[in-house]
Formats: sequence, C-alpha cells, structure tokens
Amino acid sequence: MIKRYAKRFPHALRGIVHATRTDFSFRTQVYLGLAVLATAVYLFRPLTETELLFLVLAWFLILITELQNSALEAALDRMHPELHQEIGHSKDLAAGSVLIAGLFLIIVITTIWW
Repeated sequence: MIKRYAKRFPHALRGIVHATRTDFSFRTQVYLGLAVLATAVYLFRPLTETELLFLVLAWFLILITELQNSALEAALDRMHPELHQEIGHSKDLAAGSVLIAGLFLIIVITTIWW
C-alpha cells in the first residue's frame, strides 16, 4: 500500500514544479507569500509556534486553492474553449476560493498584530 502511494509522489511533485514554472498566478502566490511571511516574522517577532503555524497554514491554503483553481481553469479551457456563461461561473467560483484563502491570511495577520 505504501509503495502505491510512493509511486504517486513524483506526479504530484511534477505538478507543483510545472505550476511554478508556467503558471503566473501560482508563482505570484509563492513569491508574495514568502514576502508576507518574512515581513510578518520580522515585524511581529518573536512569534509563538502557534502564530507561525497559522501564518504558514494560511499561506499553504492559498497555494492549495491556487493550484486547484489553475487546474480547473486549464481543464475547462481545454474541454470548452469557447466562451460559456456556466464555465465562467465555475472559474469565478474557483477564483473565489483563492480570495477566501487570502482573507484567512489577512485575518491571521490581523489577529497576530492585535
């Protein structure tokens, strides 16, 4: 069972590398998140382990939702290249999940600041 899951790891890693190389939105979230984390660690030092964990968790949530958003958009563009209202709504919903993840990061930073 473990071998079966271990064989899937290279596929997942390849997806992350591909997104980092080719997807502007994901790459932006990676670099912007690193900048926000570094700034927060500097401004709010010393951070407790829990505060740092929440910051990293919030950033990872943004990265996860951005990967899902990009994957959904790529699949929908391939399956239905012409404009369609329902496809647009699906893409908007996926983009909304990234926005909500970003709001969670803002809530975490605000809570640490207070």
